[in-house]
Amino acid sequence: MKLGMIRKLFLLSLLLFAYQVSAENTTKAEKTTEETNQKEYVPDIQHGAELYKKCALCHGQFAQGIIGGLYPRLAGMPEYYLLEQIKKYQEGNRSDDFSIAMLEVGGMKDLDEKKAKDLAAFLAAIDLDKHYPLTIPKPIQGNPEKGKELFNEDCKTCHGKKANGKKKKGSPPLAGQYTEYLIRETEFFKAKHRYHDNDPEDETFDEYTQQQLYDIFAYIATIPFEPEKGYPDIPNFPLVSVIKPPVPKKPIQPAQPEVPAMTINESTGNTESVKIESITQTVLKMAIKDGISADDAIEAMQSKAAELNMKAVAHQPVSKELEARGIDSPRLEIFQYCNPEDAIKMVKFNTIFAAYMPCRIALVEDSKGKFWLEMVNLDMIINSVALPPELNKIAIETNGKMLDILTAGATGEF
Repeated sequence: MKLGMIRKLFLLSLLLFAYQVSAENTTKAEKTTEETNQKEYVPDIQHGAELYKKCALCHGQFAQGIIGGLYPRLAGMPEYYLLEQIKKYQEGNRSDDFSIAMLEVGGMKDLDEKKAKDLAAFLAAIDLDKHYPLTIPKPIQGNPEKGKELFNEDCKTCHGKKANGKKKKGSPPLAGQYTEYLIRETEFFKAKHRYHDNDPEDETFDEYTQQQLYDIFAYIATIPFEPEKGYPDIPNFPLVSVIKPPVPKKPIQPAQPEVPAMTINESTGNTESVKIESITQTVLKMAIKDGISADDAIEAMQSKAAELNMKAVAHQPVSKELEARGIDSPRLEIFQYCNPEDAIKMVKFNTIFAAYMPCRIALVEDSKGKFWLEMVNLDMIINSVALPPELNKIAIETNGKMLDILTAGATGEF
């Protein structure tokens, strides 16, 4: 009996061991298959270009960003970093001033894993040196020599000796980025609106004086940007059709392409809530979120405008006026905003800017009863005229404020 019992226990042990090995092998096989599937996916750069059309409203035709640092350069940035930041925006872990606009207007909330990879691959493949050379202004209050010493002591380990980032550290390139943007993000790190090195307890920037930071940024501005080359240059670039800035004498930039006819051409990157409809990307339209009434949207816009010091100078309830005349009409209202002090500065520089004032947002009801907010993309104007730095800053900030007002109305958040 004892021998039989021992044999039974032995057989049972063998069965349990075999089951455990089988389960482990199955798990390993599933994991290997999952990893293989992820590795096998080849990003679609053409689709990434379509998705980028929303981003181009702020980051520019070539993803070059805007001098002044409000919107950073994205072109040539490594995929690993771009994908990480997309995920952070989607999960609410980049709670800075631009999160809502990035999610709603930029379309990040609608990106699944493959779309995110398509977008990141497109951005990583852009060679600005070939298509839109950038000259990063050095901060006049910074000393590059002192900055080099500080950078080599504290920043090189993570960001690389050439400030081009390190994949194993998950760190972004700093070279080739606008100094003003780096300064602004540093302030976000200090205020804990972002976490440096993904560490909520990190106090790196608290240890520097403002002058030392200027010195570091002055040194970074002297380093050439050398992006990773994971993809060949994009054929027939630019794929995103927007009006390109005129070519200044210095620095040398590519010749201005012919502007195509103004025809309606919806992007395949459009969603049900955000659409870019003009081939030259002159118009942004955004659906009012479900559960938000038209009146709620108007209240949110007015509150946001007041917060941003954009005076509501006019309101045209077009549909109400038509109804008063006995004409049936879907709801149509136009809201106009202006900062008078900024407006007169722009007009003094060139009277043609008066034709674009005041800035307008239209509330429109379509044939299905869905409400949209629509506005002219002011980047078209900004990128078409060589403005002095002070006015360029005003124009960029105005465009950003109008986007904020529109986004507040569409989401009901202000």
